[in-house]
Amino acid sequence: MTNKELNQLIGERSRAMMTIILTRRTDLTIRDTKQGTGLDHHIYIEREDKPMRLAFGLLLRGVASATTIAKANTILRPTMGQFQGMRKFTYPVCLFFFTMADDKGYFSWLAEPILGEGGPKLLHREKADCVDLTNEKLEEVVERVVAWYDEVELLLMA
Repeated sequence: MTNKELNQLIGERSRAMMTIILTRRTDLTIRDTKQGTGLDHHIYIEREDKPMRLAFGLLLRGVASATTIAKANTILRPTMGQFQGMRKFTYPVCLFFFTMADDKGYFSWLAEPILGEGGPKLLHREKADCVDLTNEKLEEVVERVVAWYDEVELLLMA
């Protein structure tokens, strides 16, 4: 198998794994992004009680071999550097990282929603800080994104 074929396979499997994880929730919709955003997907959170569209960006990466969290953080350094070179996003963005050898998934924030005094903020991460991508982690991510948008909405209404 050529490098190009391997990279294509990793991309296809990473997308399939992302889809499996995200579609476990019925309130999430996956959309491919338009070229030029630097992101792979936008994930929309369906909420009937919200007039504004809740979304977060997603960057998708994968490797063929199994790895540890520490190694994943190292592997993702170039990706994090490329992300820093992009425009600053005005909404939350995360990274999903998959390993093909053992079908593991990892999560890291790229533009992390921060809540607290001073209103909602986004912390643009310079380094990956991977954790296991579990159903519980996805729940936490969605809750945090929704809470961030709730604060944005309150700020806009003030």
